[in-house]
Amino acid sequence: MENGWLFEAGIGENRALLFERGEAVAVRLEREQAGPRAGAILDAKFVRQWVAGRSGIAQLAGGGEALLQPLPSGLTEGASLRVQVVREAISERQGQVKRARVRPVAADAELTTGPGLFERLQASGRPVQQLQPHDDDLLAQYGWHEIIEQAQSGQVEFDGGTLLIAQTPAMTVIDVDGPLAAAKLAKRAAREIALALRRLDITGNIGIDFPTMEAKADRNAVAEIFDAHMTSDCERTAINGFGFMQVISRKRRPSVLEIVQASRPAEAALALLRRAERDRGSGALQLDMHPAVAANLRPEWREELSRRTGRPVEIVERGNLAIGGEQIR
Repeated sequence: MENGWLFEAGIGENRALLFERGEAVAVRLEREQAGPRAGAILDAKFVRQWVAGRSGIAQLAGGGEALLQPLPSGLTEGASLRVQVVREAISERQGQVKRARVRPVAADAELTTGPGLFERLQASGRPVQQLQPHDDDLLAQYGWHEIIEQAQSGQVEFDGGTLLIAQTPAMTVIDVDGPLAAAKLAKRAAREIALALRRLDITGNIGIDFPTMEAKADRNAVAEIFDAHMTSDCERTAINGFGFMQVISRKRRPSVLEIVQASRPAEAALALLRRAERDRGSGALQLDMHPAVAANLRPEWREELSRRTGRPVEIVERGNLAIGGEQIR
């Protein structure tokens, strides 16, 4: 298979990597979540208005609130309705959760949980290869860990510069930094930004801060390079005299950055489970970790690890271990 998706059903996390002509071009993550998936259709109850006549808050069946928009005419508080999730809830680094966004649908619309990651991959029309823990680690061979490191740090290195990607409640902000002349740096960065947006599934409202370029021809050339490499549907502004460009695309779920940056201990726990599942040792699995990581290791994940490996699992909390410095014995 020269092009296609690699899919791995991990413990607590499903992973996918898209490669084209032997190179990784996108990764996707799916984690267990309390809220419904994008595309889900479910029953809800209207709680209150948010922006009068335009949006409101709905209580979803199964728990949790969502932002309802548009607001059906004549809808009264306490009324029941059926809704579709158009954007999943998003965990922010400050510990807050941005509500899911839903829209009203017909009362007889069929209830559905929405497509999971594997279903979305199958619907993409590209080949999908399912990986097993006893197979060669193809994700690692295609650069999975390096890409996840980009998402964790928000830093993407390229020839002549660096992209610094930061999540804010309002938008994703990308700063371009490097020692090259402004126009040359911006032209190289434009390509890398377009590739990074696809690679890390960054959508929604995106602000890009290129170096200041006085010549309009240079700004136009940079924008054309971005367009040539941007494969996702989006709209963008021109680059203004201060080097700023805004990109907007439909956001349906969290980006890879938002997923991995939501909780460092949880991220470490899931990474440890992946390593432990692939461990070729015998006898009991002893997992040494910081107490904060242990607190994020759910009992059902530990049981699943034991089931998959056929080995008992022992958790040892060690306060002297750094988060991310977990050990397998």
